[in-house]
This record gives sequence, structure tokens and C-alpha cells, in this order.
Amino acid sequence: MTFTDEYKGDNAVEAHGNTKLHVIHTNNKKQMAITLAQYERHLSLQRHKIIGIDLEYNNDPEATQKPALCQLSIGKSHPVLLFQMSDSERCTVFDNFLADPRYTFAGFSIDGDKTRLERVKLEVANFVDIQKEWRVPEATKPLYSLGDVSGVLIDDYYNNMKKKITDDEHQRWAILPLSRRHIEYAVKDAYAAMAPVADTCVYAEGLQLTNTEWRSMLGCLMIANRGFRAPLLHRLRTADLQESWKLPSTIKFHAPSSGKLTLETEHKNGYGDMEVDYHIDSEDCINITTGWKDFVSQNGFEAGEVAMVFFYKEEDSIKFKIFTI
Repeated sequence: MTFTDEYKGDNAVEAHGNTKLHVIHTNNKKQMAITLAQYERHLSLQRHKIIGIDLEYNNDPEATQKPALCQLSIGKSHPVLLFQMSDSERCTVFDNFLADPRYTFAGFSIDGDKTRLERVKLEVANFVDIQKEWRVPEATKPLYSLGDVSGVLIDDYYNNMKKKITDDEHQRWAILPLSRRHIEYAVKDAYAAMAPVADTCVYAEGLQLTNTEWRSMLGCLMIANRGFRAPLLHRLRTADLQESWKLPSTIKFHAPSSGKLTLETEHKNGYGDMEVDYHIDSEDCINITTGWKDFVSQNGFEAGEVAMVFFYKEEDSIKFKIFTI
């Protein structure tokens, strides 16, 4: 028997803060095709076609375990799709979507997912493991969990994500109907798998990054407890590398109207830091002045490089950490 349960409006799933997610839970091939067609229309307009994916398994022994539920997300502005694989007929549209090489599917610790998909003769064409590709540099743990990464880049809420459901509940993904707790957990897993890769990549208006620059930027973002969730991204111009650098007025930073700040960088010339002067002008723009030219020279910045800048306070000092990619 086919079904489609929809969670939206007042019944939407709260992810964190004010973020609410529209959810479609279905085993209906027609509904699956409609939703994936909406995904494809949106993704056709995107430079980086990223889909968050996660799987929950049935309660068979591990050696024969198969997927029970597949969760897909392309961001908070579109429905999260929960496809009940354990109670559905084979869906060619779904199979072809997973196998489409145009898309990047972002998962977390995906080796187990790959094995279980193989058991039902399914393969994800472009499956990327966030845990392996974008681990936190110099982390105290060799590999962070999805909750750890999402807690750093999205919201502290995700730090305890795995505690939101019990071990007994984890055994019941193939038993319908799924509880509201199951639905909420599955939705947040899919959204959290996608958001660190896509939602935190806030590009400056008009800035186009190459795939190499984009991947490098993601690595920089995985620095725990540093800066805003969305750093400034800016392609350096010749004028930016002169005596001073005027940052865009869109960058607001609570600080005295003038003073000193510490610039830090990690660049082709290695790590460097320097204390420089700044002032906030009549247009509310931050101007980095005395010391900026020396900083540029010391680190070998060149026009055309993309600068990614984190702003943060450390004790009584203001720091800008700059990466060029």
C-alpha cells in the first residue's frame, strides 16, 4: 500500500533555531518522481550540484542488512525527501537519480552505506564522504562525527544529535508508521550531511570559484570555534594590495572606531601574523591601514587570489584570519 506523509507549515520539522524543514515521507513512485523533478530543476541552476544523503537500515543481521530509508536534502528551501525503500517497489527514477554523474552526493562515513546499497543493486555515482574529505585540521580526533562537524559549522544543537534517538528506536526503521521522533532524526541527518558542504559556502556577490578553490575553501571552513559561520570571500584586486584595504560595507564588526588588530594568515609562504592599524570610516567600512602593505608583501598575496577572512575576538584583541585560495 502506497503512502505519502507531508510535514510542512506548523507541522514542519524544526532543525535548529528558526530553521524549519518541509518533509515528504513516501514510498510512492509517482510522488518520488515529482519531488526529484523539483530537485533537478533547482540543481540545473546551481554551479555546485550538491545533495545531502543518508541511509537508515533494517534490523537484519549486519552481514545481510539492507537500506530501509533513504534521506535526501538539497537545502532548507526545498523539501527533505524520505524514501521508504523497505516498503516500496523498485523505482527507476530514484535509481537513475542516484547514478547521475552531474550530482555530488554528500554523505558521512559512507562505506557502510555503499555496502548496503550494493545489496539492493544500487550505486551512487558521485558519493563524497564529508568525514574523510573535510575533517577538522589538527583535530584531536582522527575523524569527527557528523554531529561534531555540524555543531561547528551550522549550530551547537547538532553536537548532541546522536542522542536524540534511542538504540531501540534505531532498530525500527523498517517498521511503519515511523514515529515523529524517527522522522525528525532522519530529516536532520540528511540536512546536516548537506549543510556543511553547501549552506556554509556563502559566496561574495559575483564571485566565481574554481573547483579547486571551492574545495580549499571547505577545508578552511572546518576550523573549530573560529569566526562567523559565513566568512568574507573576496577576489583580491591590485587596488586591494596597496597601502590599505577597505572591506565591503556589508561586513559589520563590533569594535571601536579605530585601533589595532592582529592579522593572521595561512598561505603559500606559510603561517604569518602581524599587528596593523584599522579605522571604521563614515560609510561604516573597515579600513586596514598601517601595516597592511607589509603584511601583503610578507605573505606574497597576488591579485586574482581569493581571500577568505574570518573575524573573531580573542580575549581583548581583534583578529582577522586570512586564507588565500
